[in-house]
Amino acid sequence: MANLQLAHRGELVATLFVLAVASISPLIFVAASGGYWPMQFLTIYALLPALAVWVGIGIAAPFMGWHRLSRALLTGVMGGIAGTIALEIVRLIGFRMFHAMPGSMPELIGVLMTNRFMHGPDLYSNILGWADHFLNGVGFVTIYVLVFGRTRWWLAIPYALVIATIFMISPATTSTGIGYFGLDSGIGFMITVYLAHIAFAGGFGNVVSRSPVLPETFWHYHLTGSQQIAAGDFAKTQSSQAH
Repeated sequence: MANLQLAHRGELVATLFVLAVASISPLIFVAASGGYWPMQFLTIYALLPALAVWVGIGIAAPFMGWHRLSRALLTGVMGGIAGTIALEIVRLIGFRMFHAMPGSMPELIGVLMTNRFMHGPDLYSNILGWADHFLNGVGFVTIYVLVFGRTRWWLAIPYALVIATIFMISPATTSTGIGYFGLDSGIGFMITVYLAHIAFAGGFGNVVSRSPVLPETFWHYHLTGSQQIAAGDFAKTQSSQAH
């Protein structure tokens, strides 16, 4: 760590902040489902500050010369949107056509965020719920890109399956009457969730594999990249002095 250049240290700290705040959106639903805090409270005091930090770093990154971070954030947004759309196509088919899910997750999130559980969804709660749903997708893809860099598209599949499995054994299912892996609602729930996340992986994996983000992984870029740059700069200096 001591060998990192100052510019990389700043980018490293900013990257760690983004990794932390990008995980807030999915975590608050799990925390609310587990009964730890109300979703509305977590939205105001956890999600909104995290989103402000996230956006602030995204705006500052190009001006600070954090080009890898800037490209990764842009790729995270594009990949998250593409992946979430693909996920929703599968989820809606399972929900509408095969009745494999007990309800609409984005609508449920919106109801919890606006504390309208006893009244049901309205336009405002639906907008918030869907916005948070897409923010989840963007967050997961941003984390993927920051850690793994540019990868082959199919490597996104195991990552998405891990997300699906954690969801299936978290309070989001076990504390809401769906049960582990959603089996209390029937096998269709589990099939739909896993197929939806495979579609999510296909959507964002193709975006990431074609993105301009640097190919180095998080660890290679921050722990060895600067040393290689420093060595290259030293060689250039020696060459110029020789001439």
